[in-house]
Amino acid sequence: MLSDLPQELIEKILVALDVECLRSCSLVSSSLLAPSQRVIFRSLLIPNACFPKAQSLFAAAPHISGYVRDLHVELLPKVSPQNQNGVLSFILTSCHHLQFLCVGGRTLAEWDDMPLPLQSTVHDVLASANLHTLILVGICNVPSSFISHVLSSGIKRIGLCGINVQESKSRLPSHYETVRTEHLSLLVNLDGIKPIVDLILPDTCPPGYLDSIRGLTLPMYRNAEAQSLRLIVATVNTLRLPRLQCGAFETALNLPRLSVLQEIALRFFWSVDLLPHLDITLASFSTVIPNIEILRLTFHGALPDRENLAKDRAGPFPLFDGACAYRERLPCLARVHCHWRSRQPSPLPDFADFNEYIRGKFPGLSDTVLEVSGGGDLDDIFY
Repeated sequence: MLSDLPQELIEKILVALDVECLRSCSLVSSSLLAPSQRVIFRSLLIPNACFPKAQSLFAAAPHISGYVRDLHVELLPKVSPQNQNGVLSFILTSCHHLQFLCVGGRTLAEWDDMPLPLQSTVHDVLASANLHTLILVGICNVPSSFISHVLSSGIKRIGLCGINVQESKSRLPSHYETVRTEHLSLLVNLDGIKPIVDLILPDTCPPGYLDSIRGLTLPMYRNAEAQSLRLIVATVNTLRLPRLQCGAFETALNLPRLSVLQEIALRFFWSVDLLPHLDITLASFSTVIPNIEILRLTFHGALPDRENLAKDRAGPFPLFDGACAYRERLPCLARVHCHWRSRQPSPLPDFADFNEYIRGKFPGLSDTVLEVSGGGDLDDIFY
């Protein structure tokens, strides 16, 4: 039994475990001493079916809810009985020190599936001074008033993933609450993005309305690019870090001049259009992002076969063909990180091919500037 081990050893074991392992054992670990509980219960993932277990745990040991900082709760469509929603309200109100809250799941649920008392509880949680991240996942017909309230609540990081907003027949308000969020992640389907951008950035909003935003995570594939560019243009004077999901990279990016931007991250899938459009995009950076310090490129999907990779290795990106060229045009650039996202561990022949290929595309970068890696990534929602 873990609880029979010396406390010092238990704590070392817990520190070495990743978050997913800790979550998987959290609801059966109440017998451990407080220092261990503090580590284990810091991050909780509570599926809908486990709501009663979590309520029983918090009722039997109220101090445990005080350890919870990151909470993920799952909503299921039209299957949660009334008492289950009451349990969720109890869980949310018990965790007084939440810093990260994710509500939703892989299956689309309706906002109106939550009864009014539960909706009220969610509103109350937003007022917590400790809460710095809120993520809504897979929820349909979220009221526009709730989205507006979230943006002005002071929560630093907001993720809207796979949601859509309720159609509002009322006129837009003449007074707009100040947007206070610093990083907005908007990863929604093509039908849902325009209504949300219209809500976030109405035509009559005052200048500087989005000046608090420092980071944006946005889709930049062809049918979503226009809406994402509206947000980028509106934050052109304050944006420090855009994370852009380019999909198959069917067109090169056409960004406005971002003079204060320090870092940019691009994510895309291997495709026939990738290399020429990436070449054009990188060449434009000396004009549109002259002060960039960090460039992050993430490649998804299976690598092209070795023969096709070998054929392309003869052509480096012109901007990075020599050290003098990029230093003259991008004088602040200090780091280029290229990552191949794969569930496989990186020390494989495929990763060796990727590593060699990337270094051939950036021959002007020294090892202190260019970093190449492979594997998963830790921050999917905000990347």
